[in-house]
Amino acid sequence: MDRSDPPNALGDTYRTADDRWIVLVFVNEDKQVPLFLKAIGRPEAAENPRYADTPSRRAHAAEIVALLDKTFATRSLAEWREVLNAAGLTYGVVQTLDECAHDPQLLANRVFVPIDDGSDEPHLTIDSPVRLDQEQKVRPGPAPDLGEHTESVLRDLCFDTAGIEDLRRAEAVA
Repeated sequence: MDRSDPPNALGDTYRTADDRWIVLVFVNEDKQVPLFLKAIGRPEAAENPRYADTPSRRAHAAEIVALLDKTFATRSLAEWREVLNAAGLTYGVVQTLDECAHDPQLLANRVFVPIDDGSDEPHLTIDSPVRLDQEQKVRPGPAPDLGEHTESVLRDLCFDTAGIEDLRRAEAVA
């Protein structure tokens, strides 16, 4: 994450010790931040006048972000979830790609869809979220066979028939 110009001193994303990410969300910063800082084991920060209100925290954003980066790096995601849940604080967890691919809500909304490749275990792909007019989404079909589009790709790369045949003779392409 680029920390050179944090837009919000606290409502940001922080890496845990096990390389997972937590997104902090504060509805009422001035009320919740002191509770949050105490809950994460930083009571001295909760009492610091530089962090007393939202304008002060914004003025010292880089300092606070560095403190939180260091703090969140000391525990795993599971440990931080326990701490934040016990304090009743709002946060989010950035899902891994594998978690996204198996997330019931993302599957139900067809964000991830199976590829019809004939295998016993379905492989997933990200479906396009873009729709033009009222066009219906088309379910992805089978993946191309190896070499199925070789000639058209080579033509797009400006190879002529003779050049493609030279590549085939050299066994550079199927």
